[in-house]
Amino acid sequence: MSTSTSPTPSATATRPRSPADWLRRTHGPVNGVVTLHRRQLYILPTRSGAAFAVLLLTMLMTSLNYNISLGFALTFLLIGIVMACMWTAYRNLLDLEVGAGAVAPAFVGDAAVFALQVDNRDDTARIGMEARAAAPKQARARGPRGSATKDVATVPTEAASLTLDGQSNGALALRLPAQRRGRLALPRVTLESRFPFGLFRVWSYADLPLATLVYPAPETPAPPLPLIARADDAEDGALAVAADDGIDQLRRYRTGDPLHRIAWKHSARTGRWMSRTGQATRDPACWLDWHALPDGLDTEARLSRLCAWVLAAGDDLDIGLRLPAVEIAPGHGAAHRRACLEALALWPERPTS
Repeated sequence: MSTSTSPTPSATATRPRSPADWLRRTHGPVNGVVTLHRRQLYILPTRSGAAFAVLLLTMLMTSLNYNISLGFALTFLLIGIVMACMWTAYRNLLDLEVGAGAVAPAFVGDAAVFALQVDNRDDTARIGMEARAAAPKQARARGPRGSATKDVATVPTEAASLTLDGQSNGALALRLPAQRRGRLALPRVTLESRFPFGLFRVWSYADLPLATLVYPAPETPAPPLPLIARADDAEDGALAVAADDGIDQLRRYRTGDPLHRIAWKHSARTGRWMSRTGQATRDPACWLDWHALPDGLDTEARLSRLCAWVLAAGDDLDIGLRLPAVEIAPGHGAAHRRACLEALALWPERPTS
């Protein structure tokens, strides 16, 4: 009686790693720092180096054919210089430490800046180092719940260069184009050097867990803020001017106000009777409501207008934000503005508290 065996879950889970997975695993950070060891550096001749090698081979064959002693001496001297250049180029990146630095958010259409901290713990200077990251090129693909985005290609970005003295550190600022709102993660960073004469290219990789947020592009020009007028503003004539003690706010005198609430000095200066309210008059609350926008605006246009209004509110005006399934209570200040912008960037996700 024969029995058939099926693969166990453990056997299917332990599939062999591909070379790309192996490279990515070995170039990950250890305690937040990627150290460029000997086994993580790669070197190949450049086009100039390959052309120079052909020239040296031609000189060697000519010297052998015509038995030119001076040709032999010059050829082997240049070969020695090439070998020294190869070691110098390799040494220029050896044992460098690369860590994550500051990350700044960006708006759609701008560039997100990722800072990398590079430490040189050797006494030898490191000259002409470059770092670049391939920015993903986005393409729209239709999914079961509407449109989704996926990465279909990469676009090379501008390289950032750095030169370090011995026992020093510096920063490499990588600029990635912010093509769409949401989370933008730093892809694999390639660090390379062609020092000293550009005959060899030495490079390595660094995979750092850095990410930032891309806010919607603010609408330009945007309509004025939809301020909510208060009913008692015109009746009592409240003024957003502090009284003499710097605490109370002032309004016009009403019949029956107690004498100790009258602002005598301010009334004497202005010629109008003013009373202290006993509480600070706050700016009117402003609700930025998704559903109050015109029906002709699509999703990104709505988010762009709301983003422009959040920026226009500044730090003093109380604003609240209403999105489908997301509501942020009125508030003001830099932290509140950042929370609103994060909600706009991540919508339809809920903002994390």
